[in-house]
Amino acid sequence: MGDDDSFGLFPWADGDSEIHWLPEERVTLFTPDGLVQIGGSIVPRRISSSDKKQGKSKTSQRFQRFQESDYMDPKQSICLGALFDIAATNGLDMGRRLCIFGFCRSVEMLSDVVEDIVLEQGGEVVAAEKASKGGLQEKLTMTVAVPLLWGVPPASETLHLAVQSGGGIVEKVYWQWDFL
Repeated sequence: MGDDDSFGLFPWADGDSEIHWLPEERVTLFTPDGLVQIGGSIVPRRISSSDKKQGKSKTSQRFQRFQESDYMDPKQSICLGALFDIAATNGLDMGRRLCIFGFCRSVEMLSDVVEDIVLEQGGEVVAAEKASKGGLQEKLTMTVAVPLLWGVPPASETLHLAVQSGGGIVEKVYWQWDFL
């Protein structure tokens, strides 16, 4: 866990500030090699309760719609962790993938948040499977196609933050290449 916890992206994090997903400023450069876009990623920003009361938050309601209490009882003290395995491609090169593996409290919430961010980026969910072993251990397996996964800036960072804000605790992130 470590440094990622200090950012407080998890739905159960305490504090008087909220995380809102806001688009970064996008700069388009015309170069001899073609068009290069910098920025424009959806990134988490802390909005304190005082800023919110003063009307400084310009975030739309759709970024606030994923609340842990909608998926499970927040007072639940014991939780059986679920596993997740998310593979992302750029939609063209299926032999090159970003894989994110870890644990989560709610596969439904994680699935909804990741799907929302992928669609926001112009991508699509290729496959999503929620499996259960014996009714106790759940596992979410997703494959998503995200444009500019290897771009500048890489969409992989936004995908990683979406997993965290959806309640995922990332254990391992790795790149996988299949050589023919």
